[in-house]
Amino acid sequence: MVEKVSWNCCYLGLLGHHIVFGLWSLKRLWLQTAERQGQLSSLQIHARADSFLHAQADNFTREIEKHMVAAFSCLELQLRANGHAFGGFVFHLLGMDKIRAATRRLKVILKRSAMEGGCRLHCPCKFRNWRFETISLAALKEVEFDGFEGEDHEFDLLQLILGCAPTLKRMSVQLSEETSASHEGCAKIYSIFKACSSVKCDVYHSSGEYMFGIHY
Repeated sequence: MVEKVSWNCCYLGLLGHHIVFGLWSLKRLWLQTAERQGQLSSLQIHARADSFLHAQADNFTREIEKHMVAAFSCLELQLRANGHAFGGFVFHLLGMDKIRAATRRLKVILKRSAMEGGCRLHCPCKFRNWRFETISLAALKEVEFDGFEGEDHEFDLLQLILGCAPTLKRMSVQLSEETSASHEGCAKIYSIFKACSSVKCDVYHSSGEYMFGIHY
């Protein structure tokens, strides 16, 4: 008999105490084992980028790993970027040993924020050299992006995941409202997907309406 586990931890940042990596602070960790047959056990990580934060905290990875008290196969990232780049942060999370080995399904949800536009040129959110790193995502089978805004780091993240996940079967992208109306953004996604012949790729409008796909 498999024991059911639900583990929920919220971070309020009281008294100036934050669990931080770069500009990103943890807001919530939630580990949920499957409640019924066919459902995947999942780890949810909620994080927010704040300009007043900047740290390379060693406790960030340890804080996440200490909550992995049960096996999981679905990783869900809910991110509030506040105009900052998140590609390097996501790739850092995927590179953590326990996450890399366990994750079969990845879902990235980008929350809308009041801050529009990009950040400054040398902002700490732009992790150095992450675009040139390689990790093995051998277990990853399915990826879903929700709220894709068409920034350069997002396209780079798509390409890196496609290149690092040799057994990936499906990738779906739901665009933000602005990107849904961008012919250039859609064309760039199509070009990335077309170069990956082994993965079923689908793109959806911000409304949820199906737009196009690459199926081999």
